[in-house]
Amino acid sequence: MKVKKILATLMLTITIIGGGAFGSITPAFAATNYYVSTSGSDSNSGTSSSSPFKTLAKAVSSASSGSTIYVASGTYNVTSTIKLSKSNSSGSPIKIVAQSGEPVIDFSGQSYSDSNRGFQVSGSYYTIQDLKIVGAGDNGIYITGDHNTVKSCDITKCRDTGLQISNGGSNTYVYDVNSTYNYDPKTSGENADGFAAKLSIGTGNVFEKCNADYNSDDGFDLYDAGNIVKFYNCEASHNGVDEGNGNGFKVGGNYSADNHYLENCTSTANKLRGFDQNNNTGALTLINCTGDGNYSNFYFKTAPKSGKHVFTGCISKNGKDKDYITGATVTNCSFNQ
Repeated sequence: MKVKKILATLMLTITIIGGGAFGSITPAFAATNYYVSTSGSDSNSGTSSSSPFKTLAKAVSSASSGSTIYVASGTYNVTSTIKLSKSNSSGSPIKIVAQSGEPVIDFSGQSYSDSNRGFQVSGSYYTIQDLKIVGAGDNGIYITGDHNTVKSCDITKCRDTGLQISNGGSNTYVYDVNSTYNYDPKTSGENADGFAAKLSIGTGNVFEKCNADYNSDDGFDLYDAGNIVKFYNCEASHNGVDEGNGNGFKVGGNYSADNHYLENCTSTANKLRGFDQNNNTGALTLINCTGDGNYSNFYFKTAPKSGKHVFTGCISKNGKDKDYITGATVTNCSFNQ
């Protein structure tokens, strides 16, 4: 009897390993990484730094969940939108990172059009890191997907907002990104912000250590966001050119009730307002935020529909007009009222 039991166990084990009726064991394979260089060729394998692709588009189309795309230093002239549309997972994201230096992805050859974004991220679990993104025909990066990350990038001279989250974009983490000198020429600067999370976003969007400087409209724009956005240690300065509004942090619009949160943020020398409620009917929280040298540093003229705004440790200085604080709990702040 013992011999029969042992034989039966061995047969079952062999069947499982061999992929029989009782199941199978599928070995796990590591995703392939890809390399891009200005001296490469898209006919190369792209799988080593000695045989790199020439274009980022080729690497993106070749990548699968878990792949990392290493981009060598140099300037890459791109005229078509790079579309990141695959559904990845937290354990197997697709990453696009600098192999060395700060590669320049130059979209200046794109025509000025709403459809000519630099990177369009509709997929999930992508990371874009250590790149300089220049001159897109519209947004430098446009995000509608879920759980995406942008880190340590410079975005400049795009013809609309540098980085925009819209249309359901959720759980986006934007860290240590600079967005500067963005300007929309056809509307004389009315629309190009440094960063925007606006027009029906999803939940979980966070900006940390981001700088928005010298953009034609606002530094950060949360017009009609539809969900809470959080900011930590962000800075906006010298925004507002020609027809642009010129707010550092525009934290509302279209009477949407969004309880945004800002901590340790600074707004300096913007054309209009440092921190602007802009008809947000939600309860806003600002902790240790400073407005310095804006026309008006803090402009919150409307009490929220429910609860109160919270201002703690905020400082206003060198404003040309007085501050407006309504319907708020104020603790240890210095305002010009």
